[in-house]
Amino acid sequence: MIKTRKGVEYNSRSALRRLQTKRLRGSLSLAYERTRLYRRKFKEAGIRPSDIKTIDDLVRVPFSTKKEIAEDYVAAVAEKVSVWHTTSGTSGSPTIVGFSKVDMENQILLEERNLRIAGVTERDVVHNVTPYGMFFAGTCLHDAARRIGATVIPAGKMPTSKQQALIVDLFKPTVIVGVPQFILKLSYTYEEEYGKDPAKASLRKAYALGEPLPEAVRKKIEDRWNADVRIGYGLTEAGSGAECEEKKGVHWAEDQSLAEIVDPKTGERVGEGEDGEVVFTTLTRTGTMAIRFRSNDETHAILEECSCGRTLIRLLPPKYRFDDLVKIRGTLTSPYAIDDAIFEYPEIRNYLFVVEKDRTGVIDQIKIFLEATREDPKTVDSLSQKLGGGICVSPNFIKYVPMGSIPSIGRKEARFIDLRKETAYRGLVRGFMQKYG
Repeated sequence: MIKTRKGVEYNSRSALRRLQTKRLRGSLSLAYERTRLYRRKFKEAGIRPSDIKTIDDLVRVPFSTKKEIAEDYVAAVAEKVSVWHTTSGTSGSPTIVGFSKVDMENQILLEERNLRIAGVTERDVVHNVTPYGMFFAGTCLHDAARRIGATVIPAGKMPTSKQQALIVDLFKPTVIVGVPQFILKLSYTYEEEYGKDPAKASLRKAYALGEPLPEAVRKKIEDRWNADVRIGYGLTEAGSGAECEEKKGVHWAEDQSLAEIVDPKTGERVGEGEDGEVVFTTLTRTGTMAIRFRSNDETHAILEECSCGRTLIRLLPPKYRFDDLVKIRGTLTSPYAIDDAIFEYPEIRNYLFVVEKDRTGVIDQIKIFLEATREDPKTVDSLSQKLGGGICVSPNFIKYVPMGSIPSIGRKEARFIDLRKETAYRGLVRGFMQKYG
């Protein structure tokens, strides 16, 4: 199991490198010996695990992808599985991941470390709104918070935000853990259902994870709840990390998972501080293993020691996933850039961004629906210019709709809907647009 002693994240870089090298050799040997997927990849590359003597040699090993692990998940399990979990399915169908008993124990200890980095203490009451069940983060964070000594409210994804708001009102949590979109939405529900100012509620910390967090959304959450927002980042297949009080990148758990930054087109490693795709290699997993696993997440790494004293590599929280980029009128656009632009306006509470083809089936149409505390034509004009100039997604129209009219779409309540392709939410969105558009 991983060590919980204080010092793992404060070790010297040389000491960490020695630990990584030792664990890497063991992990590659295990993957070669017991999995079809990685044995095949090594043979196709004409190498054996013994050829990888240093971390720099890892570039000789082929990449693996989410699709490959999803297709071969049973064969990718190195020993008896203690529990099965799935990814959140942010970018499509969820991937099945098997955890051994040791894997789960290590992950809980890691999440304990992450929560401590994010400022959670034994004095806190933690309102956990991450889903329990097949999505493993809820259970791991629950157990991790209890290890710290905090009180845990296992709310998970309850049917309504009204029920979650009641928890805030009754149990007086000091920390909320969950998807940032929902944490923000909950502040409005709390205000509307109980007539109370969320800034005067008990919450003082928010640990936001599960999706990219635009700075405009972070600021809105902080202002609404009067709470310090820290970011968590991770993948079910590879590990996780958390943001400290400096808020200058996520401290990645390098003792459990190596992180490389590569050019997404060439696969070559990029220079220090350059943007690229982050690639992970697990060092302690014995269930479903990830060897040079392509995350599709855009980021860059900071190697210098953080002012907090931790020496772990820091990954800037990804602004988007490469497979989330959408081409609209010939320009690649990130849904999270749209998020950032729209939520800069403090009066906007929620929105729905819909792209579809016109009647000819040729021209992209962009329609935006806004829920806001006030309707202002100047906001519409300003937002239209911002989207058209900075992001190159000039809308065909922007329309205000009644508060609460925009439907909840998916577990993470998607606000960007592409009707040019098949989606399970087509009927729901079409019905909304017929009523308001």
